[in-house]
Amino acid sequence: MNFLIEFYRSREADEATLDRVSLEAPNLRAALQGATALFHTLAMPQIPDRLRISDEDGGELYAGPADGAYPEGM
Repeated sequence: MNFLIEFYRSREADEATLDRVSLEAPNLRAALQGATALFHTLAMPQIPDRLRISDEDGGELYAGPADGAYPEGM
């Protein structure tokens, strides 16, 4: 499955996108693990504090901390 990973900084009502990366993974958990690895290897202009994972149709599947902490139930 193809996922879109978006790294961003969030300040009150504002969001600033730092990078977007397409990622092929078998499921959402694997996509989150891949996003965590990208967090540590991508050269971004600032350190993101949030990430969003969307499916190939643009539907948001996950939005949370960029540190790779798994939400309950994943």
